[in-house]
Amino acid sequence: MEDSEVAAALSTQLAERIGQRRFDTWFRDQARLCVCGGALTVRATNLLVCEWLRTHFAKDVRECWTAIAGPGATVEFEINAEPAVASEADSQASTGPAQSAASARGVQRREVEMRVGSKAVAEPAAVRRNVSLADFVVGASNECAFRAAELTARGRQLASPLILCGPTGVGKTHLLRGILQEYRRTRVGAAVLYLTAEQFTTGFVEALRGSGLPSFRLKCRGADLLAIDDLQFFPGKRRTLEELLYTLDTLMADGRQIVVASDRRLSELRMLGPELVSRLSGGLTCEMASPEFVTRKEIARRLAAEAGIELAEEVVTLVATQITAGARELRGAIHRMRAMSVAFGETITPQLAERGLAELVRQNTRNVRLADVQKVVCDVFGVEPAQLRSERKGRSLAEPRMLAMWLARKYTRAPWSEIGEYFGRSSHSTVISAHKRVEKLIAEQAQIGVANQTCEVDDAIRQLETALRTA
Repeated sequence: MEDSEVAAALSTQLAERIGQRRFDTWFRDQARLCVCGGALTVRATNLLVCEWLRTHFAKDVRECWTAIAGPGATVEFEINAEPAVASEADSQASTGPAQSAASARGVQRREVEMRVGSKAVAEPAAVRRNVSLADFVVGASNECAFRAAELTARGRQLASPLILCGPTGVGKTHLLRGILQEYRRTRVGAAVLYLTAEQFTTGFVEALRGSGLPSFRLKCRGADLLAIDDLQFFPGKRRTLEELLYTLDTLMADGRQIVVASDRRLSELRMLGPELVSRLSGGLTCEMASPEFVTRKEIARRLAAEAGIELAEEVVTLVATQITAGARELRGAIHRMRAMSVAFGETITPQLAERGLAELVRQNTRNVRLADVQKVVCDVFGVEPAQLRSERKGRSLAEPRMLAMWLARKYTRAPWSEIGEYFGRSSHSTVISAHKRVEKLIAEQAQIGVANQTCEVDDAIRQLETALRTA
């Protein structure tokens, strides 16, 4: 007998056993009975349905299947993103073989199934990249975020949501994926889901258009741990933001874990709306900064080992000194040195590394102008350029002015005199004095005022430097 005929016979027998209405509700709308080569798989639309079927119908399905296939026959329960192609008998009866095959290919393109013990949850293929918390390089710039991620991954809920924020390339996505991997390992059977803002939006829009909203909501709101990446891409999508808000409310009401990542602080994400920002503000926010020198060295060592090359300590130091951004840029530097080594048939000496890195730095370093410094300082502190260059000496202008001159000295090649003239100061000694004053504030971890709020000078400088990189 053909597999499709076996599936049809099983469907008839099971419908008689549990009742036609219950069968139609669960095994036509929410799941399919799939027979292939003498094996039976019950494929559900989502995790919650899968567990319901396993709990309430496993015995009935198993006994019906044993009556048809004989003793020793087994039944598997799993998740299938597109029930319309799960049963060969149903799909061919309604669409024909060609359309059925096309639908199956569509499912494979959309998403893959991630197995968790005996359970499965549909997640984007991107999350399958093998990263873990053990691979993460911890330093002063990210230690707080890492410790929070580590505890969350072990099921010790410090707060929900946990918000990881920081500029591009500091390891936010690495931590998100590491949390999911460890959470899945230590809590076998837990439902975990990772989505970027784009994937959440696309899934929601497709669900609206295809009448699949209940399934989408069950998948997102049924997760024990939901991770949302790139939160900064949500603003402007009103309906999607409403759906996200209700999803977070549901998960938090049930005491489940939410982790989100953004390249901006919550104070810079007001376009998300006051309700959503308020929910997120009640969680634990951990900031991540660009890796400091010691951390960059360790990242360079690990990336070199991953690439299968040995680097002398002098070369590692050179890489960490020249490349001051994040892991992606360091990875690019390692790849470039390896390529040059192969091309020229030389080992990676400090001289070869210096040649390769010099060109890489020139290609990737943006020229910062005094006008760029002035713009980001005015934007962050909420002052006008004319005020910044005026003779007024109140604290609300003196502190931004000092920081502007300090940044100008650090990021431009302008001499003291040119910086002083640009910011309305007749003497270069004023710029030197401002530079020393900022260095003292940093050493003392002093507080300054930013946009009617008080924060540490380190935080203000980090915010200014982030804005300067993206200006």
